[in-house]
Amino acid sequence: MPVASMDLFIASATIIIIVIVAMGGLNFLAEPYIGGDISHRERYQQIVRSVLLSPGEPRGWGVGGVPTALGFSSGGRIYELDFDEVTRLNPSNFHALNYLQLWKALGVDDVSFRIRVTPLFNLTLKLESRVVDDENTTYRFSASTMRDGYPLAAQIRYYIIAVNFTDTGLGATNNEGSGSTEFTLPNSLNGTVLLLGMARMEPMIVTYYVMPFSQNSTPPHVLGAYVKMSPLNYTLEVDLISGATVVGAYAFTFNYMFKLNEADGTYSIPRLLDDSPIILVLTGTNGTSEWAEWTAYPQVPLTVGAEMTGSGSISGVTAVQYVVEIRGVLYRFEMELEGPT
Repeated sequence: MPVASMDLFIASATIIIIVIVAMGGLNFLAEPYIGGDISHRERYQQIVRSVLLSPGEPRGWGVGGVPTALGFSSGGRIYELDFDEVTRLNPSNFHALNYLQLWKALGVDDVSFRIRVTPLFNLTLKLESRVVDDENTTYRFSASTMRDGYPLAAQIRYYIIAVNFTDTGLGATNNEGSGSTEFTLPNSLNGTVLLLGMARMEPMIVTYYVMPFSQNSTPPHVLGAYVKMSPLNYTLEVDLISGATVVGAYAFTFNYMFKLNEADGTYSIPRLLDDSPIILVLTGTNGTSEWAEWTAYPQVPLTVGAEMTGSGSISGVTAVQYVVEIRGVLYRFEMELEGPT
């Protein structure tokens, strides 16, 4: 068997095994970084299982308030998490919980922790070339899909978003995890443009990548330069930076694109029946500048919690991993815990 085919087989088999074990209600418990006592590992395993299988208190705390007991279960399938509760873990959300609030809600006084939620595989997009003629500019992009260094084949839905302009296309990566796409934009466009890619390996295994690039302008602005965006409870709250004006508002999933309706400075997020993250995009102007900003709903990937590596010795740190379901998509949920050694 060729080396590339063997790598693809190993990577694909790994994901399939993880999914089967996760949906069967089992867990993956990583070894401590250095040593560690078995009683600590079992205790930490029980703590993580508890927060994943419990809805927490009060019920529905994801849409507001501070939990008195930490739990993320949606009350549906096993290890299916409430996406608003997960979103409130992201420090960039307007309604994010800080670490002290999370630690008190966990209710385990002698344990510090950090939570990471990440996709099961990664998509990367890169601008390879541009060709300019009198009226248009044609861009060529490369795509790469990998998991832990192993290439994977995936379907990809592409979207191009700029002020008063959207376009879409379909593509794929091959068994070496490589693919490409092209888009042609009119030269009348100026400012930051977003290329959004959503890659799907299996119906519940989806990831995304958003790449800004510039069209007839200076390099693209940093994320958050013109507007701060915060989704919760199917509502997108925005905080416009002085002088910025919104021109377009959109929601994107793997299969659908919708324009968002604005009311009193917020936008209603459609309840799309698509097993996919929702990528929310605002475009607008700020004087002579044209901008495009985005966020995800749920706001994953994310990291929140204590900084473990700064604690001197890491011999007491244990990482517990589960595969969880959030809004029909599988993610890796990792919780690092450290207590007295």
